[in-house]
Amino acid sequence: MMKGMMKTIASAILCTMSLSSFATQPPVTDNTPKEAYDDITRSLSDLHPITFQAPAEKYKLLVFIDNQCGYCSDVVKNVKQYTDAGLTMSFLTVAPGAIRDSVIEDMGRVWCSADKVKSLQSAMAGFLPDNDTTPACSDLVTRQSALADRLGITVTPVMVVIEPSSRTIVGSQSPEHILASLKK
Repeated sequence: MMKGMMKTIASAILCTMSLSSFATQPPVTDNTPKEAYDDITRSLSDLHPITFQAPAEKYKLLVFIDNQCGYCSDVVKNVKQYTDAGLTMSFLTVAPGAIRDSVIEDMGRVWCSADKVKSLQSAMAGFLPDNDTTPACSDLVTRQSALADRLGITVTPVMVVIEPSSRTIVGSQSPEHILASLKK
């Protein structure tokens, strides 16, 4: 009885932590926020993020997602709200250990598709593109996930503000909440 209660409490705490926003330093394995920022800026162009450009950009966010994450789906589904609020959203994949192979396969199909934007939106709604992945696309997704590993990202979605302080927002947060936390 006590063991089950502890699991329930631990699950509630973890869920609460996953849904809360942290505009703080990321849990990086790169030793400092500056090193994390340098790693992101050095790596980003080779990782081919799928980007939704804000018409009047205030911040650039690098968003780490996986296609089996419900909160990630919410972020992608509402991407227009983020861009309308001035948040440019660039998406990369995280392949968590327990579902690594299936995420690499599924998201490789997204990055191999002719229309990556549409394929990402469809995949996050549960509809994978009809095309197959290739070794090159699977490798790209693996390299995207390796960046997440170097940054210490272990949950999704995580949004990293692309600036020298490398602040992070964990979970599916509204654009208004993100902007308010970044102004602090």
